Amino acid sequence: MAWRTIAKWTAIFVAAFTVMLLVFGSAILEHLVEQGVAPYLGDKPAYTHEAGRTFDYRVKMDDGVMLQTEVFLPEGEGPWPTVLVRDAYSFNKHLFCHPLVRYGYACVHQDVRGRFASEGQWHPFVNEAKDGKAALDWLVDQDWQNGNIAMIGFSYLAVSQWAVVDRLPPEVKTIIPMLGHGDVYDIVYRGGHFAQGVTGLWSTELFMPASKRDDAVNIWQNQVVPARPALNVDSTLFGAAWPAYRHFISHPLRSDSYWQRAEYKQLRRAHRSIDVPVLWVAGWHDFFLEGTLERFAELPTRAQSTLLIQPGEHAGQTGDLRVEDTSAQYFRSALGWLDHHLRGKPLPDYLSPGVLYYRNGVDRWAKSSAWPPVSQPTTLQLSRLDKASRCGGILVTGDKVIPGHPAATFTYDPASPAPTVGGAYMLNASVAPPAVASQGTTVCERDDVLSFISVPFEKAQRLAGPVFTDLEVSSNAQDTAFFVRISEIFEDGRILNIRDDILALSARDGDALETEYQPGDRVGLNFRMTPIDWTLTAGSRIRLDISSSNAPAFAAHFNRSGLWSAQAEPKIAKQTVYVGSVELPVVSMAD
Repeated sequence: MAWRTIAKWTAIFVAAFTVMLLVFGSAILEHLVEQGVAPYLGDKPAYTHEAGRTFDYRVKMDDGVMLQTEVFLPEGEGPWPTVLVRDAYSFNKHLFCHPLVRYGYACVHQDVRGRFASEGQWHPFVNEAKDGKAALDWLVDQDWQNGNIAMIGFSYLAVSQWAVVDRLPPEVKTIIPMLGHGDVYDIVYRGGHFAQGVTGLWSTELFMPASKRDDAVNIWQNQVVPARPALNVDSTLFGAAWPAYRHFISHPLRSDSYWQRAEYKQLRRAHRSIDVPVLWVAGWHDFFLEGTLERFAELPTRAQSTLLIQPGEHAGQTGDLRVEDTSAQYFRSALGWLDHHLRGKPLPDYLSPGVLYYRNGVDRWAKSSAWPPVSQPTTLQLSRLDKASRCGGILVTGDKVIPGHPAATFTYDPASPAPTVGGAYMLNASVAPPAVASQGTTVCERDDVLSFISVPFEKAQRLAGPVFTDLEVSSNAQDTAFFVRISEIFEDGRILNIRDDILALSARDGDALETEYQPGDRVGLNFRMTPIDWTLTAGSRIRLDISSSNAPAFAAHFNRSGLWSAQAEPKIAKQTVYVGSVELPVVSMAD
């Protein structure tokens, strides 16, 4: 499969890259970035300046902790428009500062508290508001900046920007957060399930001691994921990330006091106080997308801001989706935005305020004042439920539930969960396929997956917005999970996943409380899948898969009630699906 080839060559590149970095130092890293090896940055216009001097500082925070800070200046006389990068990973000075200085920007790179050469205790997210404010206060006092400042960065670096946007000095004219928003809970849990393919792998892989870094993925798969109970995992595998990871897996409810601490509240609300324009970069198959769409609509500076939605997942990979139009690249777009807001140059037309987005399935970009466009829902009902195992079910057009069909049943064993095949909640392509993945035949070979397939669509169908799936189910377990996935079956036999979602019975009324479930009760589950813009090809069919797991993206549900991370022994559950429907947000192809 294509994703395995990508993963193989990515691993080879990373290994070779690490060796070269150790031998040659940062110069080789800078050269590789200049050659465009970072796919999320894309190509770059010709440089306009030479790199000048660099300076190292130890910048004091309000409590006296000193953070390592490097300043990169262009050659020539300043002062300069300046970009601040606050980084938990250290290498982003190569991805941002080294290129930006060659376009006449001063660039400040700071290791956040407790990371690399910075002092203090590392705890993800909780110190970024106060430390970010201290860093900006220091920056505006420097004589080499000209009073026009921006912030930039992706993932954690985007979150560190949102942490400080409610306290920006007037010198900050804009921010460019990429693939990140401020609600940490949404990174850690989905539908009552721990997102172990994101937060678990992140906590293990990226923050493991350097001596074990090469084996991080194997350690995660073979020692962290199988730990029973999860709270008994070897804490030394996480290094400085252990305290945060322990809290993450101990507090699954959004309403838990842990998620109500002042730092998290401030972070998830800060965007409502921003007073500068934003270039916000998202990804169609990034786990941050849903929250980004919601928060972009809430920006006070929405009318001056642009949302750029790229194809692909968090690391920029597009899986088996055929993407050729890469015209709206991250770096070129960011540079055009900076030139306008820090230098007063005309803003490129394609970056004018609104939503600029890639259209999956037709391989082109579109621009509008808002997204999604108005849709006309098309409902598909589940039919032949008792034949749905091994891809025997049918999706029938119609708004009314089809009566008289026997229910579908399957056995869910947490020791043998259905595997992750694409989607937004996997960080590492060597573990499971990322983004849009070819489904192959594996789904139709499992008895614990129900599949329902529509008739071919006579014409191309554009879907734009959330896909809704409603099920009526029961289980003989105290608590359990149901997983749904929508895929497109092409005439040539390819099958690509579009969207998926997971929901525990105990989270059926929301993730802020735990709803009790009585074994055997028939209850409704309502899945609102993350919005998508996807065009189905004429002749294609839609497939809905239903199971109870999606591993390793999500921790397999043990079919028990209570705190999942304290459970040691899984139970086998009998699952029943009585009726169900899929609502597709169909949009006119002329829109």
